[in-house]
Amino acid sequence: LEVKFPGGLGFDLAAEADGEIVEVRLFYRTLEDGVWSYAYPTFEPGQRITASLDLDTSGSVYLAPGTQVEYYYIIRDSLGNEFQTSLTTLEYADTRFEWEEVQAGRLVLRYHDVRESQVKSVVNQVEPHLERIAAILPTGDLQPMRGIIYNRRSEAAAAFPRQSQTITAQGVYAGFSFPGTGVFVGLGFQSRIIVHEAAHLMLHQSLGSGALPLPAWLDEGFASYVEPDSRPYSGRSLSNRGLPL
Repeated sequence: LEVKFPGGLGFDLAAEADGEIVEVRLFYRTLEDGVWSYAYPTFEPGQRITASLDLDTSGSVYLAPGTQVEYYYIIRDSLGNEFQTSLTTLEYADTRFEWEEVQAGRLVLRYHDVRESQVKSVVNQVEPHLERIAAILPTGDLQPMRGIIYNRRSEAAAAFPRQSQTITAQGVYAGFSFPGTGVFVGLGFQSRIIVHEAAHLMLHQSLGSGALPLPAWLDEGFASYVEPDSRPYSGRSLSNRGLPL
């Protein structure tokens, strides 16, 4: 298997059978949605074959860096024999950089080309905020979290979900969280963005998989509320900005 970030995944299989191999099916899924999909790799039928398939993730199919992908093959020959390979799990990683990791509570941060002093400083800022968020939320099935941090928007462009040209040009978003996988992708090794995106993951984890979908205003509002040095507005302070609340 070859990770072709950000274009997709390349699957290659070599197989041998007593009869002529006539069918190969690749089954795959991300751990986020849990739904199996399948595809037919290309190969020339024979007793010994090499099958290949490129899974394109540059279009409508989006995979975030750090997404875990499971896959297996079912191989059938002309004699009616069928063989299923063992289940394999891989990580769709951004192979463009040499990544380093640091732990902040349950959160593992992956970064590159950041000074060690800055890393330590940010981790020391982030850890108490994560503890404060955990104390606010109901106790749920809290899982480990991972954050992939980019230094420049030009780097992050290939890792972020595809947005409209206007939103991309204006740099509206500095991070995206994916509660199903416990991963977020952020721009800038800063405590504010790290805490904000981690808050999204913690909120969803605390409510559990059986909860109704969260309204966007609540999800985004909570993450903004718990940011470092956030200053929530009261109705009085908003009175001179528009209609009174």
